[in-house]
Amino acid sequence: MNKSKLYAVVVFLLSFGVVIGGWFLTGTLLRQKQEEFLDRTGRIALQPAENSLFSSNQPGDTEGDLADDTLFEGQLLSEGMMAEVLAVWESGGNELPHEPQKGQMNMEQAIETGKEWIADMAGCGIVPEELAECDFDKVTARLCGLDAQVDFADSLLSYWLVQFTENDVVVSLTVHASSGKVWKAGLSMKASDRLSNEYSHEEMLEIAFPFINRGSTETANLIDNTTCEIMPGGLVYAAVKERQIAVNNQETVIMIDFWLGTV
Repeated sequence: MNKSKLYAVVVFLLSFGVVIGGWFLTGTLLRQKQEEFLDRTGRIALQPAENSLFSSNQPGDTEGDLADDTLFEGQLLSEGMMAEVLAVWESGGNELPHEPQKGQMNMEQAIETGKEWIADMAGCGIVPEELAECDFDKVTARLCGLDAQVDFADSLLSYWLVQFTENDVVVSLTVHASSGKVWKAGLSMKASDRLSNEYSHEEMLEIAFPFINRGSTETANLIDNTTCEIMPGGLVYAAVKERQIAVNNQETVIMIDFWLGTV
């Protein structure tokens, strides 16, 4: 081997050694800096990706992330407080998707609440009894607040929109995030999917909204096939409306809506 080739090999090996050595040195320095930073700021355990509250990227908040595994105890609201929240809901506004805040249920808890509600309805034959098994084709959930100025904690405006789909049956629920109660529900199913229902609308309301105080309620028909019960304070009512829709020669679809509203 001549001197020029030997020199080239030596230069290559030296250059390679410098690159590798620099890479290891840089990695070591970065790890040291990372350890120093963590020691100053503290460490936060990251949740697995599958436990993310949203399938798409949403604005997060550390307080909500850290509260995911805490036990949720729903806040008990007076009829007056419920009326104030419902009045804002009825006024509408821009929906603001967000992560759970302190005192609000997380996605898993909202879905579980929905499943329990559906199981109760299935046990009474209001929805197909097989839904009681809570084995759905599709489940979606998102947490929203409203862009509104209120004189109470704005966290009380938040609600989970949870939808369960199984074959031709769709159950859409609005779960109040702070109380953990279902405040609105929409059911859609083919007529053949519904069992013989012997419950009156008043009884259906009691099943749908078991937390409503009916100590001195009144019952009234608002419009055709709609029944409401007014709470004792005269501020909030619970309503149910049932209707059937037939399009061309397709099978009749039964739609049932439950909701809370202000008087």
